[in-house]
Amino acid sequence: MTDTKIQNVSLKLCQSDVERVRTIARRLRVRESDVIRFALRQAFAKLAPLHDQNARGRDLIPVFLECGPELAYHFDLDSRTLESIVNGDLDDPRKKVDAHDIEILAVSHMMPGYHFESKLKGIPRIKTDRLDSSEPLQQYLHEKYIGRHNAQQTPDTLNVSMQIPL
Repeated sequence: MTDTKIQNVSLKLCQSDVERVRTIARRLRVRESDVIRFALRQAFAKLAPLHDQNARGRDLIPVFLECGPELAYHFDLDSRTLESIVNGDLDDPRKKVDAHDIEILAVSHMMPGYHFESKLKGIPRIKTDRLDSSEPLQQYLHEKYIGRHNAQQTPDTLNVSMQIPL
């Protein structure tokens, strides 16, 4: 049985966000509250693995592929905090996300920046050239943690070329 009780919630939004909601609502010819509920549902769909208390390690990679840099930036998540969120209480080494990969996720929102490049250079599997978008990072994480069972290569032999803007 699902809980269909609706509850009023008060939100504090900056003026620019309020204007965006109003503009979208007018254009779609719907109520502002409908736009906010839609945005929340979309966010919840993207963050769904975080809602599962049993999801750990590689189970959380889809969330960080979808919106990792934004999460790290918005919630000011450093590598230690991300390590705790992703690998906390996880004993299965096959499901763990490497500490270097978590560091990359933690600083990926800082692009361009020397910290990001220095983190990537510490990982022997990645050839770092100049990253022109987050796509190579997403490809690397996907191949390593999600596509591992389908790939012919092992994680130690992945050859992903990454380029970092300065």
